[in-house]
Amino acid sequence: MLSFAKRDFQERYVGTGLGQFWYILSPLIMIFIYTVIFSDFMKMKLDIVDSKYAYSIYLVPGLLAWTSFSTTISRLNNSFFDKANLIKKINIPMYIFHVSILLTELFIFFISFLLALGFLLIIGHKITFVFLLLIPIMILQMIFSFSLGVIFSLFSPFFKDIREFIPIFLQLWFWMTPIIYMREMIENKYPFLLIYNPFSYFSSIYQDIFLFSKVPSIDKILIISSMSFLFLLLAMYLYKKMISTIKDII
Repeated sequence: MLSFAKRDFQERYVGTGLGQFWYILSPLIMIFIYTVIFSDFMKMKLDIVDSKYAYSIYLVPGLLAWTSFSTTISRLNNSFFDKANLIKKINIPMYIFHVSILLTELFIFFISFLLALGFLLIIGHKITFVFLLLIPIMILQMIFSFSLGVIFSLFSPFFKDIREFIPIFLQLWFWMTPIIYMREMIENKYPFLLIYNPFSYFSSIYQDIFLFSKVPSIDKILIISSMSFLFLLLAMYLYKKMISTIKDII
């Protein structure tokens, strides 16, 4: 798994002039664009935090988390097709390819959040011990996205339309989650978008930590923990039931 993860990490930007530097450059560009556009050009500011970068502080963690979430699901969904040649040639458990993607994306996720913390230091925003809670929250998110990605990947060989549906599904999911806009804008009119939207719990935790250094409530921790591990158990169950058939049709 580590070998495939290392190979995946090295091959992502192979042939490019900057190589692995893109892993750092990509989140840096995202942070810069949204900081300049929303906090300077558009003069967007939240009254709840006394900083001209308040909206960027709100926006950046949710965007970086969503980028990791959607990328993990998309890559896992296509994993059997992308690795079809290796699967036919090498007699190893197929979950190795899934876990190697998880390890790669988890590492990139941590890099992006370290850069986000660097952004907070540059603008003079206070960082407290509460930020250490980001680590278990990020791990729970990766378990959740990994589980969803594996489930989708198991059905993709049987229903090819799933590969085309997932990008559209993720785009709709993004706009139903309060990342760009404030959750107060929909909590009264469309409360179900918050209650039944799994990622809204993750995004709200990140936003509260970044903006207020607020410790997540026990309710939210229980929700994201139970949700992540229940989907993981479901993914493991489906994998055991379906993997032998998938090997025959790839």
